[in-house]
Amino acid sequence: MRWFIYPWIFICIISCASTGLNKKREAEVHFRLGDSYLRQGKPGFALRELVQAQKLDPQNPDIHLALGLAYMARGDLDKAEAQFEKSIQLKPEYGAAYNNLGLLYLHQKKLVQAEKCFKKAISIPVYPTPEAAYTNLGSCYILQKRYSNAQNAFRHAIEVNPLYLPAYLGLGRTWEIQKQYDRALRVYQEGTQYLPQEAPLYYRMALIYFLKGEKEKAKEYFKRVIQFDQGALRQHAQRMLKDLQ
Repeated sequence: MRWFIYPWIFICIISCASTGLNKKREAEVHFRLGDSYLRQGKPGFALRELVQAQKLDPQNPDIHLALGLAYMARGDLDKAEAQFEKSIQLKPEYGAAYNNLGLLYLHQKKLVQAEKCFKKAISIPVYPTPEAAYTNLGSCYILQKRYSNAQNAFRHAIEVNPLYLPAYLGLGRTWEIQKQYDRALRVYQEGTQYLPQEAPLYYRMALIYFLKGEKEKAKEYFKRVIQFDQGALRQHAQRMLKDLQ
């Protein structure tokens, strides 16, 4: 009898393993589709795919993170928070999950919780984009009017990645808030050395020169905005140039 039982046990193990593997593969397909929809700005379509992925592979932290992003894009912050927390539960050293949970708290003006999340993300050695968390931490400090702390955070982001545009914009913003426009200009000029085709840097510079009454300088930088941007900044720069003629 044993000789008949053992083969069936072996077949059952192989079959179960194969079923589990197939589920993970199917989940991966839904996850990739959902992630693609997220990148296209279609959170509704993304949710449809990601919910299916989560059913097939409920212990995958990447799927829960993507679900959190989709819910946040839809404005369903309670569900987004639950998904981010689940992702962290499954993968305690998940920097991206902490960073996005921090962004959710920042949106809700829960600044203490947001600060803790950003600092946790930064502290994780394997987190591949700490410049994002540093920049978000800087924004958190701005809302708390802790401008010196904000400047340090943005500067850390630039040191980590000199090509990270939001860090320059954030750092310049701290100086603009304090009406130290020459310092803001130096930050934006530094940014253009690494990012010579980023219209937002020229746009901020143009606005500062406009505020300072330096019309020719303002026109020069509004023209650069038009050169490098094809969207809303370009349209606004064109209107400003017309007014400055």
